[in-house]
Amino acid sequence: MNLSTNITIADTLGWTAALLTLMTFACADMRRLRLLALAANAAFIAYGFTGGLLPVLALHLVLVPVNLWRLHQTPHAGAASVNAGQTDGERESRQPDESRRARQTGDMPEVEAKPT
Repeated sequence: MNLSTNITIADTLGWTAALLTLMTFACADMRRLRLLALAANAAFIAYGFTGGLLPVLALHLVLVPVNLWRLHQTPHAGAASVNAGQTDGERESRQPDESRRARQTGDMPEVEAKPT
């Protein structure tokens, strides 16, 4: 391994992609995670292309539509924060009366046991 100071564009792209990937592991917000993952995919695609690393290039070309689809499925931050900071009672008040009443009285629906 050559630790010289000659850092190439491919090296910079690779380290940037690695850093972006590492940042995704610190995300609690799924929307931010997917956006960082897409940025990492773009950096890895550039890295794979400039370095001639076909497995890296192929993997991240496949991951882009996956991350786009999962980002599309993720609620916006405003929608996700609707329940944030609410008590259980406040969340329950928006649930159907029948299920709320069953929880309050302890009358949960009976589940038939399956013979083993």
